[in-house]
Amino acid sequence: MRNLYDYWKSLSEDEKHIFCSRVGVSYGYMESHLIHGRKKPRMETIQAIVDASNNKLSHKNLFDFFLKKTLIAA
Repeated sequence: MRNLYDYWKSLSEDEKHIFCSRVGVSYGYMESHLIHGRKKPRMETIQAIVDASNNKLSHKNLFDFFLKKTLIAA
């Protein structure tokens, strides 16, 4: 997977709800804030995303995804 957005879009609706439950965030929060990179999650949430994705997403992948807007603006 390239990034969290692509991973999220590859999931069925049921899988999305299970993923959110495993990560520990609401479906609405994931859909509104995290998959678009509007919010930067805590380290614990990053770890939970890696775990919930069964390592299809890596820490580096997530760091790049969430920091990209900051790096572009700098």
